[in-house]
Amino acid sequence: MGSGAADRQVPEQRSQGPAIISHFSEQDLVDVVRDERGFLETFVSFEGAPLQLEQFQAAFLDTSARMRWVTKARQVGFSFIIALEALARCHLRSDYTAHIVSFSQAEAKEKLLIARQAYESLPLGFRKKLVTDSKTELGFESPGGGGVSRIIVHPSKAPRGRKGDIYLDELAHYVTDREVYTGSTPLILRSGGQLTGCSTPLGRRGIFWEIAEQELRKYPHHARQVVPWWRASFFCNSLTAAAREAPFLPTAEAVARFGTQQLIEQFAGLTIEDFEQEYSCIFIDSSFSFLPYELILPCTADLVLAEEPADIPRPEGRLVAGYDVGRTRDRSVLSVFEERESTFTCRMLKTFSNTRFDDQEGELRRLLNTAAIARLSIDQTGIGMQLAENLSREFPQVVGEYFTNEAKERWATNAKILLQRKHLFLPRDRRLVADFHSIRRKVLPSGKVAFDGDRTAGGHADGFWSVALAVQRELAPERPRGAIVTVRIIGGDGPDARSEQPNWMSREPMQHGDQRDYAAPSGTTATSGTIRADRSPEPGSYEWNRRMFVDVVYDDDNPPPSTIRPRRVDEAPFLLGRGEKMPPSAK
Repeated sequence: MGSGAADRQVPEQRSQGPAIISHFSEQDLVDVVRDERGFLETFVSFEGAPLQLEQFQAAFLDTSARMRWVTKARQVGFSFIIALEALARCHLRSDYTAHIVSFSQAEAKEKLLIARQAYESLPLGFRKKLVTDSKTELGFESPGGGGVSRIIVHPSKAPRGRKGDIYLDELAHYVTDREVYTGSTPLILRSGGQLTGCSTPLGRRGIFWEIAEQELRKYPHHARQVVPWWRASFFCNSLTAAAREAPFLPTAEAVARFGTQQLIEQFAGLTIEDFEQEYSCIFIDSSFSFLPYELILPCTADLVLAEEPADIPRPEGRLVAGYDVGRTRDRSVLSVFEERESTFTCRMLKTFSNTRFDDQEGELRRLLNTAAIARLSIDQTGIGMQLAENLSREFPQVVGEYFTNEAKERWATNAKILLQRKHLFLPRDRRLVADFHSIRRKVLPSGKVAFDGDRTAGGHADGFWSVALAVQRELAPERPRGAIVTVRIIGGDGPDARSEQPNWMSREPMQHGDQRDYAAPSGTTATSGTIRADRSPEPGSYEWNRRMFVDVVYDDDNPPPSTIRPRRVDEAPFLLGRGEKMPPSAK
């Protein structure tokens, strides 16, 4: 079966040895197998048997139009068939080049992996010599040292200046979809190549929708193909009956009658609208979304995200984090961003599914003890309350947040402003993009505004709220009069002095460069400690004799930054001389 379980399918690696074809030229192969379809069905193996293509895959291979346009469901096997067609053409033609453009670098590499493993399944006598095997290219040399045919992958940009066939996979999801398309069409006209655009729908917008639906103008030279879920055997239990009946049935009824267990599980995890767009090839109007795709996609990039807290790179700015505690299927999301000059870049995005709360707390403790987190905002509404309280007692940088309508409006509006200013950089993650796009602005009967995401079995826009918590605009309380000194902790723990009044309230004049012993919250260290200026000293919670180095002295004429939280983890604002200004000598 060609489509297998999903786009992640790969052919079986059947044989090993020198990758050299010694008896057959390109014309010899054409005489034996006729075309790409014959080559794949004759020589490529999958799951221990010759490859059997789905009907829609065979129809795709048989289309000879200069421009092919395919609207497809997710996970039906089109990445698979694109990579295999390119491999077949590399063996059937001399000096051939296929350019495969993908949504992200990771998806581009996946195409090469599919082609590479399909190549390994070919009989030795029918392989060309593999002369290039890199992260972005495979090269196959013709017999006798002839020309080299290539498969080259690109992450969502036009392969300008190159000739050959061009595949634009998931074009609707590109940030610069129109530019990629217009930059690709001249290349096939000059070289006599073929242009293929294929994608899952992403709203009634963009060049892919315009050509697929032709509502704005006609595109007569594009051969169109539509592949909904009922055309793929992995998702449909009766292809013939479903092709006849499913297009005319309500979505829920069609899934119940013809869907496999895998499809039913996908249906349960999505809203009707999202399922119809992802699997039924219906372009959904996104005008009711608070965050349209046109706003989200330009702020996505191929970011290198940390898998573990220790992998987070040393920040040049400060690290802020958000943790949304999931209420559906126990899905919680942690996001960590680096803030530099009012710009936020994602450094870590981690999802916890069906994870016990004590294990989640342990993971957050590990983050706080390992990375220089200046603030971690945690949803403490409902089941997250205990988690937030436990961590905030030990880590002053942990802030519990209540999900009120007013708070959600503030966070959602701030996130939109960051996107509009392009001050928010997100990873190219489809689920995160979907979470952002699912946010709706609703006017309640009372006249108040509420923000919420579509609730599904897979979550409730958890990724968006985690990010919104992390990058929120911080509100500073009313600043007390008096001087504030910013210091760095450079010493270790001193003797406990729980019974004495901490001396950080000293009115003694301080100057830049002074070194003193000051009280600090228990548990504060040189690498993870922060002290909030708005918190009064509490007996029993401070230790004496930590060595402090004075960096900056602030007073009413030289106010501190608008945020009460330190810009670096090793900076902590201390209040001196409450109620009076510092002498000029202290500045």
